[in-house]
Amino acid sequence: MRSRTRPGIRTAHANIPPVGQQFRSLNHQVYTALLQAIADRRIIPGERLRLDELAGQLHVSRTPIRDALSRLVAQGLVQPFGRRGLCVTRLDADDLAQLYDLRLMCELYAVERGVGFVSAAFLRSLRKWLGEIVRLSASPNPGDRLPQSLADREFHALLVGLAQNPRLCTYYDDLSIHIHSVRVGPSILTARTRRSVNAKEHADILAALRRRDLTAAKAAVRRHIESARRRAIESLKLQVVD
Repeated sequence: MRSRTRPGIRTAHANIPPVGQQFRSLNHQVYTALLQAIADRRIIPGERLRLDELAGQLHVSRTPIRDALSRLVAQGLVQPFGRRGLCVTRLDADDLAQLYDLRLMCELYAVERGVGFVSAAFLRSLRKWLGEIVRLSASPNPGDRLPQSLADREFHALLVGLAQNPRLCTYYDDLSIHIHSVRVGPSILTARTRRSVNAKEHADILAALRRRDLTAAKAAVRRHIESARRRAIESLKLQVVD
């Protein structure tokens, strides 16, 4: 028989907060904070991660830190260090080349699946992020490398979204985190060259999609990602190795 509460009478449990939801939220917040710190190179590749230090910095217990690190290990962003420690994964040229290969596969597939569904709103969004990429690429300020990389991620996430496959988008986002952490580091390009290259390569993709020309769109995506892979591998050599 269903229990009932008389009108106007509040049960004792009515004011108890949903603890399980709070824990899930806290775990996610800690994971997101560590993920962003790695992507933005505030925690650099090879740096050791100490549970107590991270818990102190984030003002949380060790439990959500441990949960977040487990997720980052599963994504390949964190790896074992020594007997029981962990550190941020340091990519080498082969790792980076493989990530770009996977990125190319994702984007070519997405364009092939979605070129027929390109809308005016989609093109406006691409144009917006292209403008941000070009504007930020021209800046000589190293601090603008981060927002430029974020704008680039948004541009390419839109491309992958053409496949209308949420699982692919999640997978692609994980790939992008690794690549993003390299892009915000030292670069082989000057600001002037970076602006010119980014403007041309991204504009070619946008133009082909505006025409709904699948062959041209796939060719433009391939040229851009293969060129970006070469630049990223060369830039990786500029990073200081401890």
